[in-house]
Amino acid sequence: MSGEDNLEIALRYYAECAEDDGDPEKKRAVGAADRLIADDFAMYYNNADEQDADRGREAHKQFLFRHTAAFPGERWTIEAAVADNDTVACRWHLACTHAETGNAIDLRAADFWTVRNGRLAILHRFLDF
Repeated sequence: MSGEDNLEIALRYYAECAEDDGDPEKKRAVGAADRLIADDFAMYYNNADEQDADRGREAHKQFLFRHTAAFPGERWTIEAAVADNDTVACRWHLACTHAETGNAIDLRAADFWTVRNGRLAILHRFLDF
């Protein structure tokens, strides 16, 4: 697929899966995940290796539910994004609330996606706390 096609897939992920504006139960996210994420999806944080990866589309759906429960009111802003035929890189900003404490969260980080057969196959997420 072209870089433009891959970029569109990644941006749809943030809008339809990550964002909880008007969808705190993630009903929209479940359907979008089925369309956007590969069955064998793998998600890595920072310097995680193969054994530390979160694996599978269904596991990622559960991650989305847990994330929204822990950090309600998620508002994702993509600040920069570039893509080629295999990869999408996004720098993003997340504003939300920490459910347990009520504290505001203001986080910036970067994601590097691998796209395979029109679906998001691998996510490397780099967070700097």
